[in-house]
Amino acid sequence: YTVSCEAKVPNLAFSLGGRDFDLSKEDLVVDRVGDICVLGLESIDIGMPMWILGDVFMRKYYVQFDWVQRRLGFALATAGPSATNLV
Repeated sequence: YTVSCEAKVPNLAFSLGGRDFDLSKEDLVVDRVGDICVLGLESIDIGMPMWILGDVFMRKYYVQFDWVQRRLGFALATAGPSATNLV
């Protein structure tokens, strides 16, 4: 998805486990081409709409995978003072 970088974009919230996890325009933008901002969103239609919560979501929220209990945990991610954005 793309939008004008000047456009006002409302927060996008994903509801998981009864809690909303918000992503702002700044969270969603992964690249800028001139005055067009590329959003890191992808949807899939497999008979029902589905969203992939990938790196854009995981930059803002830490995700704990508990394979034994078959559950996920979420928390706001924190960046230490020397953190870098490695790709």
